[in-house]
Amino acid sequence: MLKIIDFLEDILWSYIDFILIMTIGCYLSFKSKFFQIKTIFSPRETFRSILKKTKQKETNGISPIRLYFSSMGGSIGIGNVGACITAVSIGGPGGLFWMWVAVFIGMLVKYAEIFLGIKYRTQNKTGGFDGGAPYYLMHAFRPKWIAIVFSFLLCIYGVEIFQFKVIEDAFVEAFGINQYIAMVLLLTGTIYVTLGGIKRLSTICTALMPFFLVVYTVVCIYAIYNSNVDFVDLLKIVLESAFIGHAPIGGFAGSTFAMAVNYGMSKAVYSGDIGMGYDAVIQSETRIADPCAQARTAIFSLFTDCAICTLTVILVLSTGQWCASHKTVFDCVVTALSKYLPHTKKLMAIFFFLAGWTTVLGYLAVGMKCAKVISSSIGQKLYLVYAVCAFMLFSFLDQSIALTLMSVSGGLLLLINLIGIFKLRNEIKFSSARL
Repeated sequence: MLKIIDFLEDILWSYIDFILIMTIGCYLSFKSKFFQIKTIFSPRETFRSILKKTKQKETNGISPIRLYFSSMGGSIGIGNVGACITAVSIGGPGGLFWMWVAVFIGMLVKYAEIFLGIKYRTQNKTGGFDGGAPYYLMHAFRPKWIAIVFSFLLCIYGVEIFQFKVIEDAFVEAFGINQYIAMVLLLTGTIYVTLGGIKRLSTICTALMPFFLVVYTVVCIYAIYNSNVDFVDLLKIVLESAFIGHAPIGGFAGSTFAMAVNYGMSKAVYSGDIGMGYDAVIQSETRIADPCAQARTAIFSLFTDCAICTLTVILVLSTGQWCASHKTVFDCVVTALSKYLPHTKKLMAIFFFLAGWTTVLGYLAVGMKCAKVISSSIGQKLYLVYAVCAFMLFSFLDQSIALTLMSVSGGLLLLINLIGIFKLRNEIKFSSARL
């Protein structure tokens, strides 16, 4: 069974999704005259425009700034550590280059899904909004069951079993906590926040994400600086590995061009939630009515995500841990940092919790919204039962199994979503911030 899942993952990411995301991403880039570059170089104007629009609009919905941190809470987390380390430990150092490509092209894919998610959203009975991919896919495809299938897949993807498992393992190993106790405590907190919806999620992410971003960045830069890495040689290795593969070294079995592309792009898409639908559902709760204004923030969140991924990869490359044998990604990062920082194991366990828990919360909250699309009466109740069972089951399985299942479901989500975005391509507008 696992061999079939591995084969499906390889077909999706090495061929189908790779071609789709490159084609649609390039199309949107040329159509918008590389709107992502213009946006990245105008952060001040973008956020000033958003704040101004917020003051002018009604109070329904959630603050766009809080949703911005919710977006980063879902994309910036253990995925930046686990997924990108997996990308280079299996696909080779060249995986980093293909991560950059996926992020640059994917910026406008993410912009497009958020734009459409807000454009086709509907107001709900609680004063908020329901939107995102399930709603614009109903307009993209005649048979609405395609949107239902997408919602079902996003429900599966919304139970972030990989990051839940990594957090649990980190606390068990760092603090000697009993695995059952760690699982129950983490699961209880997760369900409590999820029941509060996107509003409670945005509060948690706004409180935790800035602290994590600053501290993790400082720690990585400090360790990389002290490793005395030659960045010219490192860049040369990355580029050579990206196009011709990499020979076996240490515990690394070697890689090919196809492996570098597969793992580099798939893990970048997974880490940054490019085309998966998470961000579109979250951002559809925004208080402002202008889809362009809110969608521009996604470009900045993805840029930040890429920066964190790059720092993590450079850390493991510069310390040589990418080609060493490690039981978990937690062990890999701890070993890379232990030479430069005291109490690394406990420190990283806390960091993993801050980063990973926001992602677990975010995806589960989105899954709850999609469960409501499938069945407005009992969908959310059944989904909570499924989530609890899945979290408990995968707490006792290997992390790589969880990551593979997440990658396959993500590949199917991306396939449906990208086709829907392309069908609605003429509905997508690009406009710069206007004050």
